[in-house]
Formats: sequence, C-alpha cells, structure tokens
Amino acid sequence: MKTATLHRTVRLTARTSTVLFTSAQIAQALRWPTPSAWRPLYLAFVAAHAVHFGFVTRFAQRTRGQALFPGGRNMQDVGGWTTVLGIYALFLTLATVGWIAAPTDAYQGRGPGVAATTSIGAMFVSVYLQQVRRSPWHAVPGVIIAAAVVANIASRSVIGRAS
Repeated sequence: MKTATLHRTVRLTARTSTVLFTSAQIAQALRWPTPSAWRPLYLAFVAAHAVHFGFVTRFAQRTRGQALFPGGRNMQDVGGWTTVLGIYALFLTLATVGWIAAPTDAYQGRGPGVAATTSIGAMFVSVYLQQVRRSPWHAVPGVIIAAAVVANIASRSVIGRAS
C-alpha cells in the first residue's frame, strides 16, 4: 500500500470510529430504539478503532513516525513508540471501562463509566480541535462529539432520578 493510500486509510478508519462512538453515545442517551441498542454500535466503534490503530502502526513504521500526530507532530517529538503504545493501552482500558460500567436498569453507570466516556470523548474532540487552524470546519465534529457525550452523561442523571 502506498504511503498516501495508507494515510487516507488512517483518516478514514479514524472517522469511522468517531461516527460509531458518537452514534453509540446518542443511542445510549436517547435509549433508542431500545435501552441496549447502543451496545452493537459501541462494539463496532471499538473494532473500528482497533483497525485504526493497526493502520496507524503501519503508517508510523512506513514514515518513521513523521507527522504522525495531529498538527504534524512527529512520533519522536512526543515520546516515540512508548507514547504510541501507551495511547493504545489507555484507549483500550477506557473503552473496556466504558463498556463494563455502562448504565443498566439496575445501575445507572455513574463514576468509572462517566470518566471513561468523558475521556474518550475528550480525546476525539481534542484531535478535531487541533485541526481547526487548517480549517474551521474541523470544529463541527468536535462540537457534535462533545454534545453527544454531554447528552449521554446528562441522560444518566435523568434516568437515575426516574428509577
């Protein structure tokens, strides 16, 4: 795969992951069409992000980490492979906690689930906001992701009071 194609694939898999994460947040907030409808979306998000990390790794190997991070930062500027693998491990941990600590009818999913969801959302938003200098349009997905996460967390409080 050519480097340019690999770069486009990294971007496509990142956007796919973002859409799935945001959709899962909205479905969970609305409890629509069923209270557990968000679960397949969330699993698809985790799978899409795993594929994304695979392509990021391949891209980093191909380019020796040049312009790997948003804003054109090089991998060596942020700590090299240790940082990249740390990001992967943190993301996997947060995604797992987000899945396990999700709200159910018996448990409203506060605490670890809220922290995990907020952290993942903040990661996505920060990537888009770092791109605003290139195009103000990058703020749009950042705002949508933030709104979806806030709606999801706010709905947990409403659900908790209604129970």
